[in-house]
Amino acid sequence: MIGKILDGRYEIISKLGEGAFGTTYLAIDKKLPDKDQCVVKHFSPQTINPYTLHHARRLFETEAKVLNRLGNNDCIPRLLAHFQEDQNFYLVEEFIAGHDLSYEIKPNNPWSQEEVIALLKDILEVLGVIHQQNVIHRDIKPSNLMRRQQDNRVVLIDFGAVKQISSQIVTAEGQMVPTVIIGTPGYIPSEQSQGQPKLCSDIYAVGIIGIQALTGLNPMQLVRDSSTGEIIWRNQAQVSPQLADILDKMVKYDFRQRYQVVQEILPALQSLTPTNRLTKPIWLKAGVALGIITAAIASILFFILIQRNDNLEIYNNTVYGITIKYPQQWDKTVTPDRITGNLVKFISPKENESDTYLENINLIVQDLPETRRELADFTKFYLNEIKQYHQNSQILQEDKTLLANQPAYQVIYTFEGDGVNIKRLQTWMIKNNKAYIITYTADADKYAKYLEIVKTMITSFAIK
Repeated sequence: MIGKILDGRYEIISKLGEGAFGTTYLAIDKKLPDKDQCVVKHFSPQTINPYTLHHARRLFETEAKVLNRLGNNDCIPRLLAHFQEDQNFYLVEEFIAGHDLSYEIKPNNPWSQEEVIALLKDILEVLGVIHQQNVIHRDIKPSNLMRRQQDNRVVLIDFGAVKQISSQIVTAEGQMVPTVIIGTPGYIPSEQSQGQPKLCSDIYAVGIIGIQALTGLNPMQLVRDSSTGEIIWRNQAQVSPQLADILDKMVKYDFRQRYQVVQEILPALQSLTPTNRLTKPIWLKAGVALGIITAAIASILFFILIQRNDNLEIYNNTVYGITIKYPQQWDKTVTPDRITGNLVKFISPKENESDTYLENINLIVQDLPETRRELADFTKFYLNEIKQYHQNSQILQEDKTLLANQPAYQVIYTFEGDGVNIKRLQTWMIKNNKAYIITYTADADKYAKYLEIVKTMITSFAIK
């Protein structure tokens, strides 16, 4: 699918995720001036049963209409298109730059009560929007809640036409029967596990997230009372009786005893906290003051660099959790290549008609075999590759460094290429059995011209 253009406009550039019933891709809209990024959800029924296909198409259309109605809200990705092509179904949605809440809610890292209250309010405000349309999400969990980069707001994603369709099969007589329970273990209540979700089933999931954040425990680790089915968790958290009572009512085993609508919970939470909202991002814990100060200093230094150079934009690759800043005057070419590992290239502007070689920065991610999963092993291999591929190369400098706050290696070398004397800087690190390589290639005479910008970009490189 990579490189394929759908509906004459959506070019697939990378895969975001894959499930039993479909795949989600990152794409660019070639018909927009800025080639905006978007998310393409591909549903391909694994059946030739004509009854199943008929109802799949009908449910797909229904889901698209629901998404379209919900997508007018700022807290939900907009539906951009839905269509059928070559017997396959597609939804195109707005791409949300940011990170999901699984990066904030970590095991064995309990939150303060104030942080949890702020989080609950953020999620419930979003949930109230979709519940007003009588839509049950059915799979609320940290990975389906995005912290939007531009304003730190929570955005609810993955309404899943695929999930709605895949939850049904059709018999030869045309009768629909449930086959797959939608949801994630630990976050779904008893009635949903029996295929009968309610609006308050989503409220249950939000309550579980609150308990998860307070205790630092995975939902599957929570203990239940064997006679009542209620969750026993208060002894695992520092929490006031008032908040504990609210959470207990959100996660009652019997759905009839829970809060039935979001509007019942928000006033109760509001009574526990001052009217002013937290001004800091909720994932910054009070116990990491030194880290906050360090980050603030780094931000000031980075701002100075930005002012001294060009204005910077952010490239974000959600597949690898990568972000890097680059000058907005530079061209960005996103051409993922599974063989070379190339993800994106940033190309300097052409100075004049006689400027035949354009300086560039290339970002590469390579999967590594077991023999090269340590930095020292990969470095030895990669330096040998440089010498073999560029037999006229001359290494000017090499040393250990840091990249994305991880141990890394850097080399600077020259070689002849296409009649041009090339000077190149490469920095690499190893993480999760992958090599992350940033390469700056320049005409040797102009190498120094962009070096400060290059250093700024390398400094900005981050992996979630």
